[in-house]
Amino acid sequence: MGGMCAAARLTAKGFKVLVVEKSRYLGGRCSHRIRKGNIVTTGAIMIPMGKRSAIREAFDAVGAKMDMIDITGRMRYRLAHGDYDVPSGGGGLYGMIEFAMQDQPAAQQLFQHIRDALLGWMPLNDISILEWFDQYTDNCEVKNLFQGYCASLIGTSLHEIPAGEFFRFLKSSSKGTRFGLATHGNGTLMEELAAAIRKQGSDVCCNYSCTHIVVENNKATGIVVSNAQNQEERILADYVISDCGPSRTVELTGGDSLFERSYITRLHSHEMEAPIYHVSFVMDEPLIKDFDGCLVFGNTKNLIYLEIPTIISQAYTPQGKYLHTAFGAPVDAANPNLQGELKTVLDELEMNFPGMSKKADFLVKAKHSGRAPGMHRWAGYGMPVDTPVRGLYNVGDGCTPPGTIGTEGSAASAKVVAEKICSKV
Repeated sequence: MGGMCAAARLTAKGFKVLVVEKSRYLGGRCSHRIRKGNIVTTGAIMIPMGKRSAIREAFDAVGAKMDMIDITGRMRYRLAHGDYDVPSGGGGLYGMIEFAMQDQPAAQQLFQHIRDALLGWMPLNDISILEWFDQYTDNCEVKNLFQGYCASLIGTSLHEIPAGEFFRFLKSSSKGTRFGLATHGNGTLMEELAAAIRKQGSDVCCNYSCTHIVVENNKATGIVVSNAQNQEERILADYVISDCGPSRTVELTGGDSLFERSYITRLHSHEMEAPIYHVSFVMDEPLIKDFDGCLVFGNTKNLIYLEIPTIISQAYTPQGKYLHTAFGAPVDAANPNLQGELKTVLDELEMNFPGMSKKADFLVKAKHSGRAPGMHRWAGYGMPVDTPVRGLYNVGDGCTPPGTIGTEGSAASAKVVAEKICSKV
């Protein structure tokens, strides 16, 4: 998403851009694969689509169509004592807190502290959001609620998210943000963007892997790519934009020694990815029959999220089948138990929906980590898009602007880079 949105914005400004993608598919974590006739996401489900979204702006810049179904506000939170549906007319945050705490005066008091943090003194990043909550409440259920909220929307747990970053995200996400499901899958969405980029004179090439970023006299001058036949080619460029994560960018450039020391110190100071667990399966009937939105779990250890795309768009599955997509997160993203926690996600699906495992046809049981994690860096610990090497930039989920995350944060990083490059010419 970061690389494609950067290409769209720069193409719209008159630059000739080449996108090289090592996979056969565009979009990275915002794409899809076909499994037994089903459209299965590679990661993203809810895609920001509002007029002020950085994603929408990039699509609009080159006239690309965003074929989306609006699912804004269709959220249900599950706690030990029941489910809470976020009202479509607003007031959902306070309602969630009161439902979790089951104590109106205590809920009002906590909500006022949250309002103070959003509208007055915003907490610093020196404590976690869990430590912030611990100042004002010992209610476990409200912390379970926000644990589900954070893990599903921000990608890491309460104890791993800086308090200031949490409130920046909460503030930015409350400003008229709209979300949608891509009608025919995320991959189709990205192909639409690629077609629009090509139409305006730039190019997008799949099955090309970048093997080296060329730097001469501290200036990026191009890249070396390898195609599917392992043939190498050097491509000259005035600017190089990487969307493979800041750490991998340094490796491709030749290692730490080519970068100014403060940059490398910051890079390694919190060099931790955010793994995710992904489970997709098909059933003859939906697990949730009265709801066409996103179910967030606050009654589990690793399972955080479930959506049934077929209920929103019939294009996702063969007739009579229902695709389900669930995600999980590690309890401790710094030290995940990848195999064991993926099993826990499956067990917790069965706990919430007894008997489902015997009826489900599982298409994906995946652990997204390593070179292709859920996110390259935790929220609040991103790197800047600039690097000490002139003409070399990063975009993507390892360098999202403060208060942004995931696909929107990746697109927002592309916006910043495009503006920086345009200001130099």
